[in-house]
Amino acid sequence: MSGISDYVGSKLLFENDRVRVWDLILAPGESTGRHRHKEDYLYIVDADGVKGESRPMVDGEVRWRDVEGEDIHEAINTGSEPWRNVIVEMK
Repeated sequence: MSGISDYVGSKLLFENDRVRVWDLILAPGESTGRHRHKEDYLYIVDADGVKGESRPMVDGEVRWRDVEGEDIHEAINTGSEPWRNVIVEMK
């Protein structure tokens, strides 16, 4: 699929044979672009923001996502403040 990135964050912070840790920072109105997850992952919210069907995220919240095959989506910061997540992909 063209135009879909395997980069799920702004910066790769750590990787070993068990996990991959990303930092994701979006300015107001900024988007990640379409990207894919191939592994189960969790993410830690570091600022208010929205995902999917515009549901609020609370600072410090941790969410888990099971991935079967691949999960393709795009995150958009619709808020007025920067939005940050730390994403941990399980290998």
